[in-house]
Formats: sequence, C-alpha cells, structure tokens
Amino acid sequence: MRRRTPGPAGWLALTAVAALLLGFTYVVGVFSGGHEIDETCAAAGWTYDERYRAEHWRDQRRLFPLHERCNAHDDLVPPWVNPALVVLFVALAGCAGAAGWTAITRVRAKRGKS
Repeated sequence: MRRRTPGPAGWLALTAVAALLLGFTYVVGVFSGGHEIDETCAAAGWTYDERYRAEHWRDQRRLFPLHERCNAHDDLVPPWVNPALVVLFVALAGCAGAAGWTAITRVRAKRGKS
C-alpha cells in the first residue's frame, strides 16, 4: 500500500498553523514585561536594576532574541519563547517550501500525462 503525502493545500494549512503559533508565541514574548517593568519585576520577586537596563537598553528592543530583563540574571520573557520561535519559523519555512514543491511536482505530473 502506497503512503499518501499531503498535497499543497495540506501543506498550506500546516503553514498557516505554524504562522499562527509563531505569532502567538511572539506576542507572549513581547508583552511578557507588562506596562511598568519595575512593578512587574517586583511582582515576580526579582530586583529591578535600573543601571543595568540603562546600559543594556538595546537588548530590550531587539526583534530576536526577545528579552525583558530585570537585572543581569532575571528575564521576564519565559525561557521557552525564543527556542519556540526558532522551531516554529523553521516549521513555517519547511511547510511553505513543501507546499510549493508539491504544487510544482503535481503540475509537472499533469503536464506529462496530457
């Protein structure tokens, strides 16, 4: 029995799922610091180091990797967010590539049959 692989529509559906999960994970990371960072750090039980944040202000503004540090050791962004972003981006790219590949191979196969 031949194993059936997903067609372009199936791969596009997986691409959409990966994109939604990627977006959700990014939003979780971006908004993990809250509105008042010093209050959020205190609520988490960590010391807010204003001098450290002033010296490392670029770390807080990067698109990737996401960080919202209270001090040199404590980060409000959950530790699973950055690895999940990498895995989901690779999955998204792979599924999109597979969708394109299967679409091209099906068109070529249909042309060969005609």
